[in-house]
Amino acid sequence: MTARTHTFRVRAGLPAAVLRVLLVAVTAAGAFALVPVPMWRGLAIVAAVVGALLPRSLGGWIGGACVGLGMLLAEPQPAQTAVGVLVVHAIHVLASLSWTVPARSWISVRALVPTLRRFVVIQLVAQSLAFGVAMLTTPEDGAGMAWAALAGAVVLAVAVGFGLYALRRADSSADAVHSPRAGGSGADVGGPA
Repeated sequence: MTARTHTFRVRAGLPAAVLRVLLVAVTAAGAFALVPVPMWRGLAIVAAVVGALLPRSLGGWIGGACVGLGMLLAEPQPAQTAVGVLVVHAIHVLASLSWTVPARSWISVRALVPTLRRFVVIQLVAQSLAFGVAMLTTPEDGAGMAWAALAGAVVLAVAVGFGLYALRRADSSADAVHSPRAGGSGADVGGPA
């Protein structure tokens, strides 16, 4: 009897290592396009390389954070904000895929379609929000941003309040289930099952 190797062929697939290479490439492109400080650029790229080699190190997300934080050192511009939203979101998606798909495997291009759809929908929402906030603020003194921050804090507080109320209501309506009394074995402490 001979040992047979088990293989699984993927039609229209690509090596999963391409996702990791794209993670480094997108992070490097974003760092060079958006970050004015060389130290932050280098840190973002090194973190992305570490994240590509060892996804569980969270290096991909650290690279995305370095790009976002490095952008704070540049003058704010609506086009730069739009590119930053796109790049940081792409870094997040690629880091997530690198975490879940083994590097030596193949991934079907059709399996990436739902991820691409979600990416496009989230970009449509995020880009329009970023554009709206950029249009509402005045670049001279930044006074228009103060009310937006206050409104965002109020919306967040209301959302958290509704969430806590819903959790409390769900917990109060659930009936307690207790385990039946057992003989005298001492193993049953009479707590909830």
